[in-house]
Amino acid sequence: MERLELYAYSTETYLEDGLIKVGHCVVGRHEERIREQFGTSNPEQPKWIFLGELPEGCRDSDVHNILLKHGCKKPKNSPGKEWFIVPNTKKPFEAVEIAYNELKYGSPRPKKYTLRKEQKGAIDKASKWFKKEYAPEVIGAATHSNRFLINAKMRFGKCFTSIHLAKAVNSRNTLIVTYKPDVITEWIETVNEQVDFDGWTGIRAKYKKENPHDPYLTDDGDFPKANGPIVLCVSLQDLWIDEDRNTKVRLHKIPEIEWDLVIFDEVHYGSRTERAQGILDKLKFQHRLDLSGTPFRLIEQDDFSSQQVYTYSYLDEMENKKEERESDPEEIREKIYRLMPDLNISAIEITDDDIKEQRDTFETDDIDFSLNRLFETNEEGNFIYKDAVDHFIDGLTRSDHQARSISVYGKLAGQLGCPAKRHTVWWLSRVDSISALIEKLENHPYFSNFILINASGNDGKKEENDKIYASEKSKVQNAIQEANETNKLGTITFTCGRFLTGVTIREWDSILILNDTQSSESYYQAIFRVQSAWVTEDQKVLKPKAWVFDFAITRCLQVTYDCASNIADQISQQESFEGNVDVNKDNLEIVTEGLCDTLEIKRFYEGSLISTATTAKDIFEVLNHEGSRIALARRITSNVLVNFGKLKLLEEHPYILEILEKVKGYRNGDFSASVDDFIQIGRDASDLENVKSDPNLTQDEKEKIIEDFEKKDEDKERQTRKKWYATQIKRLAICMADFIYMTYQREYNIDDVIQTKSPQFFEVMTGISKDDFVLLCDKGFMNRFALNRIVREFRDQENTSVNPEEYILENLKKVA
Repeated sequence: MERLELYAYSTETYLEDGLIKVGHCVVGRHEERIREQFGTSNPEQPKWIFLGELPEGCRDSDVHNILLKHGCKKPKNSPGKEWFIVPNTKKPFEAVEIAYNELKYGSPRPKKYTLRKEQKGAIDKASKWFKKEYAPEVIGAATHSNRFLINAKMRFGKCFTSIHLAKAVNSRNTLIVTYKPDVITEWIETVNEQVDFDGWTGIRAKYKKENPHDPYLTDDGDFPKANGPIVLCVSLQDLWIDEDRNTKVRLHKIPEIEWDLVIFDEVHYGSRTERAQGILDKLKFQHRLDLSGTPFRLIEQDDFSSQQVYTYSYLDEMENKKEERESDPEEIREKIYRLMPDLNISAIEITDDDIKEQRDTFETDDIDFSLNRLFETNEEGNFIYKDAVDHFIDGLTRSDHQARSISVYGKLAGQLGCPAKRHTVWWLSRVDSISALIEKLENHPYFSNFILINASGNDGKKEENDKIYASEKSKVQNAIQEANETNKLGTITFTCGRFLTGVTIREWDSILILNDTQSSESYYQAIFRVQSAWVTEDQKVLKPKAWVFDFAITRCLQVTYDCASNIADQISQQESFEGNVDVNKDNLEIVTEGLCDTLEIKRFYEGSLISTATTAKDIFEVLNHEGSRIALARRITSNVLVNFGKLKLLEEHPYILEILEKVKGYRNGDFSASVDDFIQIGRDASDLENVKSDPNLTQDEKEKIIEDFEKKDEDKERQTRKKWYATQIKRLAICMADFIYMTYQREYNIDDVIQTKSPQFFEVMTGISKDDFVLLCDKGFMNRFALNRIVREFRDQENTSVNPEEYILENLKKVA
């Protein structure tokens, strides 16, 4: 029997009346068939979708009957039997998708995706961990045996993958906790619109008027009717639970329910704060899945073994893209990875010629050039370095012989192949700087031809004088549509962070990083916003490339190294666990080289429009990298072990200071400080962490508060106290490592150290008793998660390395 496939098409004009043609053809001919029917004389191009192959024995008439059953009508005087009037012109083809899915899958839902190989890989690995299919000693060595982390770049499909995992572990009730309320819509649509989750119900914890048909909790906390598994979505802003497990009336069932699975979305934001930890500690659940695209600090500060993490990076995506191209050069098969644009980074040095000011004015100890300083404003909201800003802005647009490498809207843009009509995002550090910059660009001969969008500041800011303030993604999208339909050159969205996490604006083709951020997490969250796919419904790629313009070269190399280190660390842990360690192979160098190559990191020096390619060797030389083999030794002496916030507990337990003084190697010298001095350091550190992760504060408000904290730390005596405390913690970690090496016992986790059968020897090696050590761990003065990882990795090194003790201890001596 002949195999048939289904297609549907229309035009912009026809869609105004809801007109769509639905037909079938022989498999593989839908594009050709549409061209045959549409002809060449029609003034409009067709808009079409390909639904897929029809079930055996079915024809387009079977889909037509379902459309009629769902309320679609045939137009009067139709030229054929295949034209229909469908409702809901915002999603004109949705009615056809529903009818097709009902015929093929028996589900009246509009969306049907197939799991990609990497998504299946994540589900298989997480499911294996949750079902405890590893050896008992592997599970027992984990600090969090009921947690798993999916570390995957943007557009991996974390929502779709996570609900499939919930299905794989037979979760009947799943709770989604997200840092960003904006992403709840994507979760709800995944659960309620996907064929694969037919019978599942996605529920909002809070009614949203923009989505009135979504199921939601009542004011009394009652759940909507559901006949199958439920998925409840709540934001951290909405959810709070006090010490007695009380919360809002609407949410009162959340801490009462025994959840099969809790999913923490964007876990790198706020998951380690006391508030978030307090909420999570009061939830009852069997499994917890953490999701993040940039969990750099989380992996460093918490404890996840390689068996508890699934990593999918930009490198993996580029490798899949390469394989897809090579296996399908004629582009006959479905495009998956080829839909995603390549991301290129241009790191540009700013010189005196670029800013018309002495560059020393803008130099800092940490980065090449302070962009925060360049765009600094006074109390009146005007730029302090007005001439420098003017010169920099003019330099962005130059195309003549005076053009320099900062001409990302001029000559350099032409060299790189940037599109004529551009939709870009500019990332600055302060709300006042954005307001002043927009004011300036509105009167600029070139930039005044763009629609300028202020996505910073207070959500309630009213529009005035035709200025656009965007707190909702729809405002940006409407501005982009207006620019595309007029003679505007494009749009520029100005942000301090809004829309740079968990939001996709597909038309963005480039990002200008105009701040001094040193956070690798924030950096990679931001740059991958512009790497989202922009394709037509017939899979034509409209954005094959996207660009990052970074005006601080050293910062660019640093965050690239941080990202590579995170990926390489996971690879090394897995190889160590599997016993596949190759002492001649440097994973960090391999991954760093891969990022340099796939991100095509170009460096532009001294204003030259000729770039220098970046290699792993360049990054290691700039950052004075010593090699990946001392990673464990570095971890043992890392600041990750130090939590200044815990010092506030000295108010209740002042004797802990005496324990710290007994740590082996301590020399009093001229140092002296009271318990109260340390308590104040602890209070300030805890307050600062809460400010940084407070979702209700704007970036500008955070910056002002953080400045006050930083001024306190300028006090030299305070710096000495903090350094002493950090040194004691690190010394204790080194002593613990010595103890592990010297004992005949095999320690698999930190509990094996705590429960050691050689307590006297522990005290000899560390200077404190085993009970003192337990107290420091229990109260959080020692990061128990980081310590557990150290013990586990030491064991893995012992199992797989030639002489692990020798090189670890030698490197410990160097670091110490």
